[in-house]
Amino acid sequence: MRARFAEIEQDTTTGRKFLKHEYNRDGDSYRSPWSNSYFPPSNDCTFYPSENLLQLEQRANELFATYVHLYYDYAISSVYFNDTDAQGFNACFLVKKEMAGENDIKEGCWDAIHVVVCNLKESPKVSYRVISTVMVTVEAESNAIGKMDIAGSSAKSTQETHTMPDDFGPDGDPDLFHLSTIGRMIESNEEVLRNNV
Repeated sequence: MRARFAEIEQDTTTGRKFLKHEYNRDGDSYRSPWSNSYFPPSNDCTFYPSENLLQLEQRANELFATYVHLYYDYAISSVYFNDTDAQGFNACFLVKKEMAGENDIKEGCWDAIHVVVCNLKESPKVSYRVISTVMVTVEAESNAIGKMDIAGSSAKSTQETHTMPDDFGPDGDPDLFHLSTIGRMIESNEEVLRNNV
């Protein structure tokens, strides 16, 4: 699926903002990761993750929000998980940082989209693929540079295969194995993309 800009929506049940994209869309409504409800509300929306995947999605949203705060200072993030027909899952990690008012920037935006495919067919071996795209738009104006509009994008794909441990220990958690692996791959891709941009 071709990457496009995410848009901001308000979850009126929790008061939290979320990003709407093709990955959380059902008809003309978008599912919030904070309440698992669609906005605007619609009785026609039936596209929800399974209960186990919803729990993984909720944990991913909390962890990714912390990551985004550390790297972006202020930005909006959303994570969505979807079941697949095959063994495994798909996910989408979204970040949107608006930059209006910074230095000479009149208007600007950094959009990052990380599409994740997790294949569990050969368990305990698990394959992960992360396709990351960053899109930047900037409108700047100053006496030194005059008026300037720039836009561009950069993408990076990474694939890894890991063997899940036989024993996670008394406090072990297979969900954290997935999230830590995916998180590290996203962080690595973003470091390259930041340098490229």
